[in-house]
Amino acid sequence: MPVAGRLAPALRAFAERLRVARPVPLLAGLVVVQVLIGVWMAWRTPHNGFLWYSGGDATEYWTESWSLAHRAMPSATIGYALPVYYGWVPLVAGPSLLTGVPVIAMLQLFVFVPVGVVCFWGVADRLFGRVFAWGATTLYVLGPLLLIAGFEQRFRDEFEQLFLAPHWFGLTEMADFPTLVGVLACAWATLWAFDRRSLDAALLAGLLGGFLLGLKPSNGFFLPGVLVLLAAGRRWRELVVWGIGLVPALVTLLLWKVRGIGNVPLLALGGAHEALAAGSAVGATTAFAGGRYVQFNGHHLHQELQDLREVFWSLRLLEFLFFAGILGAVRRFPAKGLFVGVWAAAYLLFKGSTHESAVIAGSYFRLAEAGLPAFALLAASVVFLRPGVRTLADAPAHAAAPGRARLRHPRALAAAAVVLGAVPLAAVAVAGTPAQPRMARDNQLVNEAPIVHSLDLRASASNGTVRLTWRKPASAGARLTYRVLRSGTGDGCSIPETGARICLLDMDTATVTRSTSWSGAAGAGPTWYRIAVAADFQDDDHGDLMLLSPAVRVP
Repeated sequence: MPVAGRLAPALRAFAERLRVARPVPLLAGLVVVQVLIGVWMAWRTPHNGFLWYSGGDATEYWTESWSLAHRAMPSATIGYALPVYYGWVPLVAGPSLLTGVPVIAMLQLFVFVPVGVVCFWGVADRLFGRVFAWGATTLYVLGPLLLIAGFEQRFRDEFEQLFLAPHWFGLTEMADFPTLVGVLACAWATLWAFDRRSLDAALLAGLLGGFLLGLKPSNGFFLPGVLVLLAAGRRWRELVVWGIGLVPALVTLLLWKVRGIGNVPLLALGGAHEALAAGSAVGATTAFAGGRYVQFNGHHLHQELQDLREVFWSLRLLEFLFFAGILGAVRRFPAKGLFVGVWAAAYLLFKGSTHESAVIAGSYFRLAEAGLPAFALLAASVVFLRPGVRTLADAPAHAAAPGRARLRHPRALAAAAVVLGAVPLAAVAVAGTPAQPRMARDNQLVNEAPIVHSLDLRASASNGTVRLTWRKPASAGARLTYRVLRSGTGDGCSIPETGARICLLDMDTATVTRSTSWSGAAGAGPTWYRIAVAADFQDDDHGDLMLLSPAVRVP
């Protein structure tokens, strides 16, 4: 007690310095630390050129970006936002993911990782004040290192390779890392609308919420937290305007699914890559009521927690931080505490309980990634349970008095509406239907790839032997493998009856080679051949599809 008494004045003085410190220098330092950790993680994690682990999903995001960039409607197995906003990358980097991922990885690591840190600090500052923001942001930046230290040695490599490098630091083209940054930006704008009763902020937050649904329709998991915050604070006007901001994204998502797969999964009850139901207010209500799309699988979640117990230092510590953090946050500011608690629970418990989630495979952390910042906020909020600690923090932000129901910055909001609403809708609307498929999908591998003539596949037959030659594509330093595909019943493509005109690939693999030529016995009749370029982060013979050639027929 005497020691604590002597430390209290020093802590108060330190807190006061943090409260009045200029944010830019301190934030710059935290950003530098975060980026350096990302660079270190990228260097030490196995990769093939600029190709880090993606589980094959990156081929879908890349191919649909490439297809949309060439004004061809893709299969819409994913959300529309990444294909729209990253559609420029294939235009400057070429058709292969291998040459495009360096652009995307550098953009995300050196631009969006810093943006994420700034947005997290802004969220923490809006929640519980400046002093809390500095402590929580430090925890957020150092969190990856703390988790690595907490895991058993036998699991650290999997955690780093399958989650941290590719998904937490954005070293692959998938929607998980952009979702993380988008959720933080949306949370900041929503808290701004809550504190200031600003319709401008509410509309911006709604547009960002629509962007999240465009990235991954399952980001509807973020909506309950927003609803709880604005309803608990009786911000009814802001809630209505927030919902209006979702409308352009919902229209675009509807058009995207109808044109790409031929139906709306919510209405058709069909199996698409993601459940659209979690992406709209009506759909979310239906889903939670009927339990058809958003299912809380308690048994599976229990198994995931048991697996986590096996590889982490203390599951009880994580559980304590979660529940005690909710209590501390609610004690500090009830509406905002509930917001963070619901945000964390929606991703960490509900989304993390789906059957695709697996702690050992690393997919749990990827699926629940957008909830991890909320967990960091809860962990920092535990301090509010100790009597007297609140005196070291800022007073809760006071809401502005409600004024006239009008938008104060119409031009800025119009620009945001164009970028976040009109541009994606126009891109999806003008995408055409090519006479011949421009992209292929292998449903067995769950891979997609552009169909390109640049491989220049040539075939010749002589004395019962077929010889194939082709060109090596640009690979940005990655080692490639080639699969020689063949079929005796056609060119290996079938076209879906509804939706986009794509090639559903069904061909046998004759061989896998590192060479750019192959010779083999000719078939008994006409045979069609294709070359599939493949690569993965481990540089083995079972890589993901990168490019596919048009078919050639022999004889």
